Amino acid sequence: MNLPTVIVLLLVIALFTAIVAREIINKKKGKSSCSCGGNCSACGGNCPHHNQK
Repeated sequence: MNLPTVIVLLLVIALFTAIVAREIINKKKGKSSCSCGGNCSACGGNCPHHNQK
């Protein structure tokens, strides 16, 4: 692998790690990743949060 390929690979890994870490932190804080914000009556029941109930 050449240097630009390694740099791009590291950036992609860092971005993926940051997204996963943010989701874990938000889940621990009780924040929902659902677009309806936990108010499923307003979203029509088409979100993953609604489907878990």
